[in-house]
Amino acid sequence: MVPLIESLVDAFATRRLSRRELVASLAALIATGESASAQTPAVQQISKVAQGATINHISLAVTDVERSAQFYSKLLGLKEVSRPGNGGINLGLGTSFLGLYKLANPGTVNHCCIGVDGYDPVRIAASLKEMGVQARIDTNPANRTSGGDQLFFRDPDNTNVQLSANGFQG
Repeated sequence: MVPLIESLVDAFATRRLSRRELVASLAALIATGESASAQTPAVQQISKVAQGATINHISLAVTDVERSAQFYSKLLGLKEVSRPGNGGINLGLGTSFLGLYKLANPGTVNHCCIGVDGYDPVRIAASLKEMGVQARIDTNPANRTSGGDQLFFRDPDNTNVQLSANGFQG
């Protein structure tokens, strides 16, 4: 039962559960005395698909890509590292970058990308599918200037997450 309680607290700490859901889950656990496998099948099914190593990039939705690139370049001294064929501009942040793209929802983070060791989008997508997580592989070369296919999925709060190889620069 302790591992289940720890997984519930971890889910709360990482915002996968609200405070109300945490309290309700703990109350139900105590009231029913059920095992961890009966209470949290989704938590039990999730396992590591790759070793996350870096925040590779954050992509922002902006109204004017050039204006935003000038703003961040002047404000933070960032230099352009790539221009994907989709009209975006990627500004270097060490081994990471800030992606700026003209999208329908300006002023929001479109997605975050986590760099992983041993990046293999087909293998990772298959592992995610086995766990009930829908993944999408973007094979369009216009959406990048380097690297291979891109892997996207949604977390429990519907955040768009991308995985890539460490060092991917757009």
